Amino acid sequence: MHGLFGTKHLILIGISIVLIVVISILCRKLSLNTWFKTMLYVGIISETIKVFYYIIQNEAIYGGYLPKTDLPFHLCSIQILFIIFLNISHNEKLKRILLSFMLPSCLIGGIAAILIATDSSRNGMWILSLQYFGYHVMLVAFAIHLLTNKEMNWQLKDYLSALKFLAIMGFIAIYINSMFYDVVEYTNENGEKIVEMINRVNFMYVVDPPQSGLPYLNKDQGWFVYIIRYAILAVGAISLIYIKPIVSSIKSLFKNKKVTE
Repeated sequence: MHGLFGTKHLILIGISIVLIVVISILCRKLSLNTWFKTMLYVGIISETIKVFYYIIQNEAIYGGYLPKTDLPFHLCSIQILFIIFLNISHNEKLKRILLSFMLPSCLIGGIAAILIATDSSRNGMWILSLQYFGYHVMLVAFAIHLLTNKEMNWQLKDYLSALKFLAIMGFIAIYINSMFYDVVEYTNENGEKIVEMINRVNFMYVVDPPQSGLPYLNKDQGWFVYIIRYAILAVGAISLIYIKPIVSSIKSLFKNKKVTE
């Protein structure tokens, strides 16, 4: 079985879990700056493998071009751009805001990518599987370090920053998807004008679900219902990750209220 959650996929998931645990334990004492540099190298290697693989594998079609669908605008691949910023910026406030979003997006996105892996990553050449699963393993391990690092001391304002960043990223993804799709118009033999969308992209999955046939994330009731469900799921997942500062803030609020009474 080579499909989703088939034998090969389950083996890859198992290996990924083991690697996440081992890396998290061995690298738990690394500083944030060391993690930033490490993730930069991981991102460069990952993108280099992906670019050359897809161009060489599809040379007759692309001949030096990278398919639009593989541009770094997905929730996981865009982390490379964020990591570059973390390595070159000296603005601690902006880095904190960015990290507040990277914590849930790397953790949720990385886990989701491993569980709902693409067909090419599961059934393609070994180098592509190594690139795909290795990169997402490192994203999850990095997020675990952010979550467990006591120096970060996550606060309610970080949770709110993550939600704001999520909303902004959602709108940006809609615009980027709109920039990179192509439409073809033609008249069929009956004289009817047909408009078809080709070369569609689906960055951050704001167009379609990551896989067809999912029980919750589907377009059975149209795109608007889908995007609302998607937003609810994303906000719920982020809230769960930031549950500790949320609960602490609620407790502090009630405590201060009792004092004033």
